[in-house]
Amino acid sequence: MLHRLKKLKNTEIYSAYCDSFGTPSRIYKCNWQETVLEEIENSQISNDKNTLFIIEFSPQNDRPIWTYITLGMSKQKMINGLRSELIWLNEQSNKEIIELLVGLSKYPFYDHTSLDYGQTISNSETHSSFKMNSLLICPPIMEMENAAHLLDIFDKKHIELFWLLPIHPEEKNFIKNKQDFTKLLELWIEKDIDPVILCNSNRESRL
Repeated sequence: MLHRLKKLKNTEIYSAYCDSFGTPSRIYKCNWQETVLEEIENSQISNDKNTLFIIEFSPQNDRPIWTYITLGMSKQKMINGLRSELIWLNEQSNKEIIELLVGLSKYPFYDHTSLDYGQTISNSETHSSFKMNSLLICPPIMEMENAAHLLDIFDKKHIELFWLLPIHPEEKNFIKNKQDFTKLLELWIEKDIDPVILCNSNRESRL
């Protein structure tokens, strides 16, 4: 007899986030049908399936970057059958990331499409503070050690954690020419590039 996999509650995922990244500095919520963001307190995290949360974590002693992560996106399956949450890492606090994560979380469901590893997403905004206007969907390399417990929980519940990594046009073309995004990651490993450097939104190309 087949048993349905019990879904993780938002509150359970939130607890795992805090264990991995510390105490949130800001939490925002919005309704799936709306674009209005409301800043809330920690105690207002709920299991409402119609609510999306974006959580900001400030740098910790062993984690010198700002962490932005979604909560609630994995309540729904994309058309490729995957459930996911999104994570964006940055060298400084940036409210624009919060706003972008709302749109990126809703995008697969509004446009009847899917997100998956190796895809690139272009920023369609005319005015943006980001030097790089393409996002590569990567495995959460930074979390393999720092948040192994969180990834283990996600793995058991078949939830993906997509790292949205800003990349340069030449890095995007490198992926296109190789027809394999992992070749870019392998190149960075060969060059011994610290993943923290990749989180700098003003970095130079690392080809």
